[in-house]
Amino acid sequence: MKVTYVCDICGLPQETIEIEEVDMEKLGLNTLTSREKEDIIKYNESQGLILYTLCSNCFSEKVFPEGEGTYIF
Repeated sequence: MKVTYVCDICGLPQETIEIEEVDMEKLGLNTLTSREKEDIIKYNESQGLILYTLCSNCFSEKVFPEGEGTYIF
């Protein structure tokens, strides 16, 4: 099955992978609530399973914009 990652903010496809079987745990989707799954996981014939994520550019610009404090991980 084809799995396509798409940025939820800019809408650009990030990566497409082919997998034999969808394993929610291996994809990290098992920890999502039902509502989160509805928002993040979609399906269509041409792109297969579509997972909405954030690309690194949108993450940097929208989640941690420059000059808005120091973030320690």
